[in-house]
Amino acid sequence: MKKILYLFLICLHFSCAGAQTFDGSWKGEVSVSGQKLLLVFNLQKDSNDNWIGTFESPMQTSLKFPIHAINVHNDSISMNVKEIGLFYTGYLDRDKDVMKGVMKQGSFESAMILVRSESEQSGLSRKQDVFPPYNYMEQEVSFQNVKGNAALTGTLTYPKGGGTFPAVILVNGSGQQNRDSEIFGHRPFKILADHLSKNGFAVLRYDDRGIGGSKGEVNLATTVDFASDADAAVEFLSKQPMVKTGKIGIVGHSEGALIAEMVAAENNKVGYIALLSGPVLQGDSLLILQSYALGKVAGLSEPALEANKINNRKLYAILLEDKPVKILSESLEKELVRQNNGNALTSDMKMKLSPMLIPWFRTFLRIDPAYYLKQVKVPVFASFGGKDVQVPANENIYALQRLHLNTTDVTIKDYPNLNHLFQNAQTGKIEEYFENSESFNEQLMGDLTKWLKLKAQ
Repeated sequence: MKKILYLFLICLHFSCAGAQTFDGSWKGEVSVSGQKLLLVFNLQKDSNDNWIGTFESPMQTSLKFPIHAINVHNDSISMNVKEIGLFYTGYLDRDKDVMKGVMKQGSFESAMILVRSESEQSGLSRKQDVFPPYNYMEQEVSFQNVKGNAALTGTLTYPKGGGTFPAVILVNGSGQQNRDSEIFGHRPFKILADHLSKNGFAVLRYDDRGIGGSKGEVNLATTVDFASDADAAVEFLSKQPMVKTGKIGIVGHSEGALIAEMVAAENNKVGYIALLSGPVLQGDSLLILQSYALGKVAGLSEPALEANKINNRKLYAILLEDKPVKILSESLEKELVRQNNGNALTSDMKMKLSPMLIPWFRTFLRIDPAYYLKQVKVPVFASFGGKDVQVPANENIYALQRLHLNTTDVTIKDYPNLNHLFQNAQTGKIEEYFENSESFNEQLMGDLTKWLKLKAQ
């Protein structure tokens, strides 16, 4: 994923190195021809202290394939499932229960995040998932973003019986995700669209660029480009015969919430916005907070957390400079050598450096959501999870409350036990996303629906 469906952040932590282990059951997903496949790597050491393991793809077969070669060096690992020609190379993130890397099989190659699971059970329990037949209308749609040179595909659902209905557009968080905002077998946007259409709304959800049937530049795209896609979605929806004139809103998750603000600030066809775990702080400040929160739940000491905070600030200060990528790369490497006690960077360390130089990341560091929020004149619903380690609730709620907005119609909801994906959580750690059978909290879904109905009257 890019990021994975929640906000994908690059965490470099040379000052926080410690003992790492790869034992356990690691689960992740990869998108193949628009379909998500669950992959599982089970790793352990034998009596001779050698790494052994098995690989499985439970959605394709019940077979377990032996991992022929497992090479571990510090926090990096490579695995070869020789029988099926599959390779995985990755490294442990700051959170020792998360691994980031690349999977290759033949000509296919994809970034993939693995999460350590407490169980080797490969089955998924997703108690809220919905399946046809539906008691509302559903149609496949496509629309063009002419300005952004992108073609988007999606699903439009709306009540049966004719007439016109208030409408909402669902906008994904960071990373290329499908229309259901699918992650680890959860399909929160499909569940939300189902609920809203049952409650009288027309709902458009669409595949991000490069996913499913959607086309467009991805590697050089930034949040501004993705906002342009969402704006095109508003224009498309406003022309549909079942949509009530003047009653279109945007519901965005994480970066999608930021996109909702950007579009609403300029497009007067947007009548209300709902921000789910939406950042309020500028990108670089948000990432500092996220890095701290992730490290804290991972068990890092306070001195290590503070040292990492200082180091990350220096890295982000370099990335905020308006200089060519080559110069930025050299400056980053020089700074990381300093943070690595003067030791030259290994190839693995350099691999962790490159994602920080992509246009999306550098742009995200610069974006200040407050700039757009101050221009929004329509009703705002903002919800946060108390166990969210990606968009920490307290700091972002405080920042939102202190803003002088152009609208007085602002509803802020804090759900103390929910994580970034709005699941009930124990700690908010990323591995809980996978293990949790809840895909979208019912209380939040109910509160959001009531608010939308009130604003769509």
